[in-house]
Amino acid sequence: MNKKRTCLGKIVAAHGVKGFVKIKPFGEDPFLMEELGSAFTSEDGDETLDIFLKSSTGKYILAEVEGCTDRNRAEELRGTELFYDRDLLPETDTEEGEFYHDDLIGLKAVDEKGAEVGKIIAVENFGAGDLLEIKPANGEAFYVPFNDDYVPDVNLESGIVTIKDSAQFNMSS
Repeated sequence: MNKKRTCLGKIVAAHGVKGFVKIKPFGEDPFLMEELGSAFTSEDGDETLDIFLKSSTGKYILAEVEGCTDRNRAEELRGTELFYDRDLLPETDTEEGEFYHDDLIGLKAVDEKGAEVGKIIAVENFGAGDLLEIKPANGEAFYVPFNDDYVPDVNLESGIVTIKDSAQFNMSS
């Protein structure tokens, strides 16, 4: 049985002609990926990549992948997610609002009165902060900013996330 893995980044583009790639990191310390050693390319497979981080280029990290020596190979890696064994990762301080995204996915979202709103199906960040994507039992999925103004409580033990001001998101309870 495989250990639980957490995705810490994704290869989003090739960079230059020597096989470098741009990685979008999912975390506060992107250089942790290099410290942890080889990255798995899936949640449950055995294929790994050795990543050597070079520098930050804004919201991306420039990296070298062992064995990737040209742009064509780097292009083939586009979309590859980088997973690491969960037990190697630092503990989060949930009291301070630190969570791994995969801990939030699947949690039940409720309004402040306790009525079920839906389930968290993804955590996204399009550049302005993390968003919880919530899928109600009926209707379209929607996003809620993942901050104290909209998400006053996350209880991993009970599996519940409380959402404020649910009416503005057109949620059906």
